Amino acid sequence: MLCEGVTWLDDWFAIEEVAPGVIAIGEPRFHQINWNYLILGARRALMFDTGPGVRDISKVVRKLTTLPVTALPSHMHFDHTGGLAGFGNIALPDLPVLRACMRDGWLMPTDDLYVGYWEGMTWTPVKPAQWLAIGSEIDLGGRKLEVLHTPGHSPDSVSLHDRANGLLFAADFVYPGKLYAQIANSDLKSYLDTAEALLPQLPDNTVILSAHGKPDARRLHRAPRLSRQDVADLGDSLRRLKASGGRPAQWPVNDRMSLLLSEDAFKSWQAGG
Repeated sequence: MLCEGVTWLDDWFAIEEVAPGVIAIGEPRFHQINWNYLILGARRALMFDTGPGVRDISKVVRKLTTLPVTALPSHMHFDHTGGLAGFGNIALPDLPVLRACMRDGWLMPTDDLYVGYWEGMTWTPVKPAQWLAIGSEIDLGGRKLEVLHTPGHSPDSVSLHDRANGLLFAADFVYPGKLYAQIANSDLKSYLDTAEALLPQLPDNTVILSAHGKPDARRLHRAPRLSRQDVADLGDSLRRLKASGGRPAQWPVNDRMSLLLSEDAFKSWQAGG
C-alpha cells in the first residue's frame, strides 16, 4: 500500500521523511487520505494539522520527537482538527473569523467551519495558547515558517512557507485530485486572489506539500507533492472560468487537479468581485 521510503508506524499511520527535519504523517486508510506534517527545529517542533481524529495522532508525535510541540491547524475542517485536543500547546492564526469562535477562552467553531456533521464527528473544545499574526514567522530554532493566509477552500485557511528550505505547506489550498470549492464558505474570488498573491513568492524549485494525497498508478501511497506550476495553473484556470461566464459543477485545472464547484462559490464573482 506504501511507496518506497514510506513506512507504517502501526496499522493506521504511515510516516515519510519528506525533507530534512520534516516528517509527513499519513492516514492512507482514511478515505480522505490525510497527510499531516511534523516540522522539526533545533528547539521545538510544529504539528501542522492533526487529521480527522480516528486515531490519536499526538501519540505518534510523541514517538517521533522529544521536542516541545505546538499544534497549528491549517483550517477548522474536522479532518484537520480531529486530533487537536491531544496537544497541550495549540496555536491559531489570528483571523477575525476564528476570534469570533471563542467562548470564554474555548474555541468553538461554527458548523460550517468545522463541517463535522458530514461524517458524524463531534467537536472537542480546546483552549488556544497563542495567536499567530498573518505574515509572522514561527521560529523553531534553525527553521522559520511564515504564516500565510490562503483562503479559497475555506476563509480561515493558512499555509506555511519555509523559504530557506524551499517548502510550502499548502494544506487544502492545492492538492492532487478534486479541490473542494463546492462546500460552505468556499469562494472562487478568494481562490484566485490567493493564487495570484502566492505565485510571486514561490521560487521555481519550491516543493509544495499538501494535506490530501491519492494513490499512484500502482495504488501506492506517499506524501503529496506539487510545484509552483500547479499554483500557476490554478490561477490560469480560474481566470478562464471567470471569463467563460459558465457555472459548471467541475472545472479542470491540469492533469493533477480539478475544481468541484457550487453556485455559492460563484457569489463573489456574480457580485462583480
